[in-house]
Amino acid sequence: MDLPKWLILWLFAVCQITIQLGLGAAIQKPNIIFIAVDDMGNNDIGYNNPEVDTPNLDYLAKNGVILESNYVYPVCSPSRAAFMTGRYAHKIGFQRGPVEHKQPAYIESNYKTVAEKLTTNYGYAAHMIGKWHLGYCKDAVTPTNRGFDSFYGFYGGQENYYTYTSARYKDFRDNLTAVTPQNPNYPREDVDGYSTFEYKKRAIEIVGNHDKSVPLFLYLAFQAPHSPLQAPQELKDKYPGDWTYTDLDGSTKTTSRATFYAMVTAVDQAVGEVYTEMETQGLLDNAIIVFTSDNGGQPSQGGFNNPYRGAKGTFYEGGVRVPGFVYSKNLLTQSGYRHQGLLHASDWLPTFISLAGGSADLTTDIDLTSIDGVDQTQMLLNNGESARSKLILNIYDLERPSTIYGIVKQYGPEVWKYVQGDIGRRGIVYTASKSSRKRSNIQRLGRAEERTQRTINRKRTQKALTREHTQRAINDKYLFAISVDASETYNLYGDSASEIQAIQADLEAEIEAEKLVAVPPMNPYDCSNPNNLLDGFWSAGPGEGWCGCSP
Repeated sequence: MDLPKWLILWLFAVCQITIQLGLGAAIQKPNIIFIAVDDMGNNDIGYNNPEVDTPNLDYLAKNGVILESNYVYPVCSPSRAAFMTGRYAHKIGFQRGPVEHKQPAYIESNYKTVAEKLTTNYGYAAHMIGKWHLGYCKDAVTPTNRGFDSFYGFYGGQENYYTYTSARYKDFRDNLTAVTPQNPNYPREDVDGYSTFEYKKRAIEIVGNHDKSVPLFLYLAFQAPHSPLQAPQELKDKYPGDWTYTDLDGSTKTTSRATFYAMVTAVDQAVGEVYTEMETQGLLDNAIIVFTSDNGGQPSQGGFNNPYRGAKGTFYEGGVRVPGFVYSKNLLTQSGYRHQGLLHASDWLPTFISLAGGSADLTTDIDLTSIDGVDQTQMLLNNGESARSKLILNIYDLERPSTIYGIVKQYGPEVWKYVQGDIGRRGIVYTASKSSRKRSNIQRLGRAEERTQRTINRKRTQKALTREHTQRAINDKYLFAISVDASETYNLYGDSASEIQAIQADLEAEIEAEKLVAVPPMNPYDCSNPNNLLDGFWSAGPGEGWCGCSP
């Protein structure tokens, strides 16, 4: 029997409504807010350390998924390169460290950024605010030529929060235009002109003016709490008193942690206001917010990583295992827990592509098939297992005798870490006098972990460690069972146990294979005369700019 035309139309309308209500969150491209902070350690956020006043970040984290094994690089530029490209730093020439103002380094055009893919292939509007730090020797390698529709921030690193200068010269752009939004009252430290709040204002403006028919990708890359230590006085007043810590040589040091905390609180306030604006504009219901640091904290500046050993610039966990979380009002099937699964800085690009509807493209798109990151949507949205069982910490520089290689790999319930080379000079667990709350990462042990724990116990009885230093490496080689020894106290390299010998051999073989695909670093030298200044601003140049300059 033929159905009446009106009934067919009614049924079609009902089906459309059902699809929108029942599946819309799964198939509609979500708004993606990617928040990166600079030099925040594991102990520098409220949900790990209640001394730090971060109510907005704590709310998002505790109502989202806290990432307990969130790995990055020990310093900023390699991490940011991995964020943008989904690739290991040693495969795109960013393995050596931060890109300095006179270094002709950049992301080559054949390595597409997440902004380029989301705008070109998936219809997103993409905006960047804050710290780029991925090179600027020509205009073509800066954010608005690498996929972002707008850019409001600075190219280099370690910028003054009020004068917007770096290494004596100005460094701030509104798209490609050099601007000076400095605080007219500086050196008085108040809210006016403070860069964290200027970034917040631009983010709110972008959200408020956004076309809701287009999905939004906002990369909000705060420079805080990186040095120089600067914050509005009213926030510093929230943290009276001094903080002291014991340094590597056993001496007692005092650090300006009150200012550091204030910088973190400023970020928290900024995130809270951006969140409120997204809710006001109706962009939050179908959005995912990602938060991560780019490397560990620096104790001398106020950043602490306990219970992890080491600091920024080291390959101890404190340098490379950082705070992170994801939040969404409607896209997470489970929330309010800590996930132990491995996640790497390179995973964000394929995860964002998958969220945008491009999961199939990860195996077919020539721009994506050779990336190192993996799609972590099942882990993040559905409390699934991590899509990766190993990650490369770095293949530093094959040309240098002091090079560093490192890998983390999971074997069943155990996670092991191998580092060859200078793992870092700050090999202690730094704990400030007012930050002694330590949270143990050791879970209930299975049989394999019990065997490893017995080996560690044997090491404990064989060697008494001095001032909690990690046991000295054999030929600068380190092997840690970090699933049961998160503070990396016991170096098991060279242990006679057959299980450990097998793991050691496997990790060394993994590193040897990875060396074969490493490329030379992009920043091996400073230009002797880069011609990178214009009217007092660090600047790119037309055409090829100063990318071909000589050392």
